[in-house]
Amino acid sequence: MNATIWTAFSIPCRCPISRSWNSTPNRGTWPRTSPTASRSGRCCAIWSTPGRRANYGSRGRLMSNENDHSWLKQGSTSAADVAKNYDDWASTYNDDLVDWDYRSPAAAARLLQAMVSSDATILDAGCGTGLTGSALKAADFTGPIDGTDISQASLDEAGTHGVYRNLRQADMQKLPLDFADDVYDGLICIGVLTYVPDSGGVLREFARMVRPGGAVVISQRSDLFQERAFAKTIKGLTEAGIYAEATITEPQPYLPGNPDFGTEIEVLYVAMIVA
Repeated sequence: MNATIWTAFSIPCRCPISRSWNSTPNRGTWPRTSPTASRSGRCCAIWSTPGRRANYGSRGRLMSNENDHSWLKQGSTSAADVAKNYDDWASTYNDDLVDWDYRSPAAAARLLQAMVSSDATILDAGCGTGLTGSALKAADFTGPIDGTDISQASLDEAGTHGVYRNLRQADMQKLPLDFADDVYDGLICIGVLTYVPDSGGVLREFARMVRPGGAVVISQRSDLFQERAFAKTIKGLTEAGIYAEATITEPQPYLPGNPDFGTEIEVLYVAMIVA
């Protein structure tokens, strides 16, 4: 079996994304142990070992108090519950995330910036209230950006920012998604796959919607990255020829200002090139 070379780097690193996979035999070996992760911002080997267990947490339990967001850490993956929670939260979501020092939209936009041209056509899958779309514009993306989300109230809020060409409601647990093949140069999905158990199916769908040679940037919580053997999923998709290259970052701060997350739960990003 051909081996896969994997690398990772800290988001503050300004070096180009490492092209960490191709189909050439004997390029390297899948790490069997976890090397010490550097927090200096320098490039390093992947830290994660597939299959380790951690506490499960995901989006979605209905709450009677709309100001209580404890369901963020542990809750239901029911699509109906997710839509209800985020519909209820849409009007204050952006302010709350700023208070919690949410950094993922800007971090992911920097990753995508290194992979596609500034005029790329992009899908923001799970766009929510538009934080990631706004981060893409702030990163000087000038091409059209479409957005999709399960929460209609969040889409309504996203539409007020003047960022998106088109917005539509979609449930990522119902595949295939209603998008044509090969229509986007890039796709970004931030803070969403936490709530979709079939990550492999969704990532295959993303590859269908993005042109060959295009880029997909996603995020996953550090606890669920291990709980769901996410690195193994990415490795399998590259070996199957769905993605030509994949790079996984070190864990980064996720919601450091939220007491339920703090430094306990971080986030990793995966940057992939469609085969």
